[in-house]
Amino acid sequence: MKYFKFELKKFILNKRNRYLLALISSLIVVYSIYTTISFSDIFGDNTTIQGVQTTEKSVQDNIKNTEDTLKTTKVKAELADLNDSLNYYLQEDNIYQKQIAVINANDINGYYRLQKEVDQLLLKQYGNQSSSGQDKFLKAEIKYIKTVQERKLDFEVIPTMQSHAFGNFHQQFIPILTSSLFIVLFASMVSILVATSYESKENRFYRFAGIDLQKNLIIKVLSGTLATFAWIIISSIIYFLVIGVVNGFGAWNYPAYLGDSDLKTGFTLTNLTIPNGILDLGSILYLFFVIFFLASLGALISVFVKRSMVVVGVIALFVMGYSMIGNVSWIISIRRFVPLSYLEPLKLFGNPSALFGKYSILNGAGYLLSLSVLFLLISVFIIKNQKTRRIS
Repeated sequence: MKYFKFELKKFILNKRNRYLLALISSLIVVYSIYTTISFSDIFGDNTTIQGVQTTEKSVQDNIKNTEDTLKTTKVKAELADLNDSLNYYLQEDNIYQKQIAVINANDINGYYRLQKEVDQLLLKQYGNQSSSGQDKFLKAEIKYIKTVQERKLDFEVIPTMQSHAFGNFHQQFIPILTSSLFIVLFASMVSILVATSYESKENRFYRFAGIDLQKNLIIKVLSGTLATFAWIIISSIIYFLVIGVVNGFGAWNYPAYLGDSDLKTGFTLTNLTIPNGILDLGSILYLFFVIFFLASLGALISVFVKRSMVVVGVIALFVMGYSMIGNVSWIISIRRFVPLSYLEPLKLFGNPSALFGKYSILNGAGYLLSLSVLFLLISVFIIKNQKTRRIS
């Protein structure tokens, strides 16, 4: 335990790590200031109401055109279809007029109640004839609205742009921590712990009495992982509190509105009822496996190259390179076998079809943990068989 405390303290006091943490913290502070700007005016701004007014005007044009056609049509079959269309447009126009009224009154719950009526009307009119994903989207949106109503919650302004802390946290903060830039910065701290000790010739060629190199390697990896993860937890709490004070905390069980992005089908709502709180907490806990994976991968590379900057360069090349070619067709076909596909918890919680669907998050955690243990075992084996001189 004393060796672990020593390595932990050494990691925290390391100048390089302090500079990197300061850089990461500064970037997050700047972004936090930006995201603390309240989204409460989005619902009532000109863009939102103009969108509904434009749709309502289009419906009114359809009503006028249909009425004009009715005056000149004498075929009974066509008259019946036109009357059905006119009745549909009148119902739609009535709902949109009510939506404009509730937007002006800043009644978000009323807006979504009416939106459910719009979706149900569209689904009834076109759902059976639609061969595209429009009917799936309408059903998903109806399910989302019903879920919020069943949980007796107040609606957020926009499902994909939630202002309250529980929603804002995973929509704004988690993507920062799992971006390629931050993954590389984290890797720069935790993945070079072993390599830095090798950069000294004395440590490379001599074994000092009382020091177990295999045990020391594992302690370095664990101490760096835990220290970085502790910083993530602390910064997450601070971010959450700042957003909560400014925009409110919202509800733990508010549906998160997650989906899966696919090149062929586009964005599909796949996990929209998962509670925000579960998603936030699950994403943070999952980052432990990501950090542990980066640290153990760095240890494995270190025992071969023994240069810290080379380790950082190799991992940066992996991470940045994969972010650039991850959507190439032949990569997509083997994506579920590539560990770099499992570094972003939000995508995994979205039940991606290219991975393991609703089991992606569990498979990702297990896969990264298994690889981390395997990398450490290989690293320990290599160190154990290295020739060193013992100094007592």
